Amino acid sequence: MLMAGVLALGVFSVGTATAAQYKIDRSHSTIEFAVSHFGYGVVKGRFNEFSGEFGDDSTKIEIDMESVDSNWAARDKHLRSGDFFNVADFPKATFVSTGMVMDGENITLTGDLTIRDVTKSIEIAVTKIGEGKDRGGNAVAGFKGEFTINRSDYNVSMNLGPLVEQVTITMYLDGAQM
Repeated sequence: MLMAGVLALGVFSVGTATAAQYKIDRSHSTIEFAVSHFGYGVVKGRFNEFSGEFGDDSTKIEIDMESVDSNWAARDKHLRSGDFFNVADFPKATFVSTGMVMDGENITLTGDLTIRDVTKSIEIAVTKIGEGKDRGGNAVAGFKGEFTINRSDYNVSMNLGPLVEQVTITMYLDGAQM
């Protein structure tokens, strides 16, 4: 029923001479998913454990699929099973960027998303939230990214009908410059 993936965002600093890379600050970042609840509602969830970096040159994200949290322990246990994520055999999901296109304020990040035993190219619509300095004077930046996948494309294919096929993944990633 639920499917989530992963995400990534780049620090797309227009006009900077050097590429900036940022380590994800998980305490200020989220990776969330939303899926139809059989056409009459929406189930939302998140992944509590993930790591990675993002920037002008590349984005790499790794998600601990065991950390799925849909606010209901019984459903989370089912999501970890072979019917969905099969975390015993596929404990991690990954995203690795392959390109980025900027068109004014619009940013599209492309890359390879791997869930279970399937890797597919995806596009993520990215919005820059802001950048600045943290309390310690370190450069920080934040982005929102969103995309939709079909869960069966990643062998997360328990038959729940067409109303439960698409999963929207939203990431809010903050990072400190490395």
